[in-house]
Amino acid sequence: MGIFIKNPEVERKVRELARRRGVSITTAIGEAFDRELAIEEAAAKEEEALKRPRPTLAELRAVTDEFRRVSGLDKTSHKPLTKADWDALWPTGIDELDKA
Repeated sequence: MGIFIKNPEVERKVRELARRRGVSITTAIGEAFDRELAIEEAAAKEEEALKRPRPTLAELRAVTDEFRRVSGLDKTSHKPLTKADWDALWPTGIDELDKA
C-alpha cells in the first residue's frame, strides 16, 4: 500500500532525510514516526504520573511502620545519632575537624 504525499515540501524533506541516512523513503518515514510515537508515549506516561495523587504523611508512616515490622527493625532498639557519631561517618581529612 502506498502513501501519497500531496505537499511537495514534505516530500522533499522525506527524500532528504532518506538520502542523508542512506535508507529507503519507507524506512526514513518509519524511523521518524517511531521516534515521534516514543516521544508521545513518554509524554503521556509523564502526564499520567502527574495525575496520580501523592501519598499522605499518614500513608507514608503506615508503609514505613509496615516495613519496620516485616524487616524486624521494630524489634531492635536504637538510640538517636549524635553529631559526633554522624561526623565520624564522614571524615573530612582535616585532623582538627575530625577529632573535634
